[in-house]
Amino acid sequence: MKKRILSAIVIGVVLISIWLFLFFTPVYDIFFALLSAVACFEVTRAIGLKNKQIQAVAIIFSFILPLALTYPTRIPVGLLCILYVMFLIVMCVIHNQEVDFSHLTGTIYASFIIPVAFSMGNLIADLYKVYDFIDERECQFFIWFAVSTSLFTDVFSQLSGMAFGKHKMTPILSPKKTIEGAVGGISTVILLNCAWYFIYTKCFALKEFALPFGFYILLSPVISIAGIYGDLIASFIKRKCDIKDYSNLIPGHGGVMDRFDSVALVLPTMYVLITIYGLVVG
Repeated sequence: MKKRILSAIVIGVVLISIWLFLFFTPVYDIFFALLSAVACFEVTRAIGLKNKQIQAVAIIFSFILPLALTYPTRIPVGLLCILYVMFLIVMCVIHNQEVDFSHLTGTIYASFIIPVAFSMGNLIADLYKVYDFIDERECQFFIWFAVSTSLFTDVFSQLSGMAFGKHKMTPILSPKKTIEGAVGGISTVILLNCAWYFIYTKCFALKEFALPFGFYILLSPVISIAGIYGDLIASFIKRKCDIKDYSNLIPGHGGVMDRFDSVALVLPTMYVLITIYGLVVG
């Protein structure tokens, strides 16, 4: 428990420091790229991928992809993806005795889906470049909203489940999660996000907030549910691979995919909903 608390404090300090001081710098973008690469390593190891060539190229690709989506170059992202898919197909045929279909699908999940999901953190930070009604400070707030909603939904769901939980949500994937706990967590986070909204608009906003209050509050339960499902899909993979943690990188917490699993669905959900709103009002 001491290791877990100490690790949580260190992680919190690092994340808040990056959010406060390095948000609009390449360091912020590289941070998500590194998360993607480490997550790719953890998942490919968990699924039992033994071919080091495929694993190494997958990890490199998972690092490059978020940066390629954030910083468009003369080399189209689509071309990189096509070349990577061709590489996977050829390597699977050549090494068919040691690579099976589950390794292929797991590698695609680890090197495509996870990096794209984490890259949404970079794209949310750049929304002010796309929509005139959003400013830089609001982009920073959106990331705080998404990450804090995910984190506190998990915390208050556990507390509510311990106090009131009776009905298991997914007895096999996550035996400790209950319907009562999820409802308590989501409800508490809605109130917490109301507080964030008023603190931001009264103390930090440079203009009228980009999102109407009603739409902002509607985001809260949607993001909370996305966080719960993000956590469950990570648990699903661990159950299938028969492992407790993805790695021991973070003492007391496991690996990147153990600590940031919910964010992998939260960030895309946040980006999609704000983008849809921007398209409607724009």
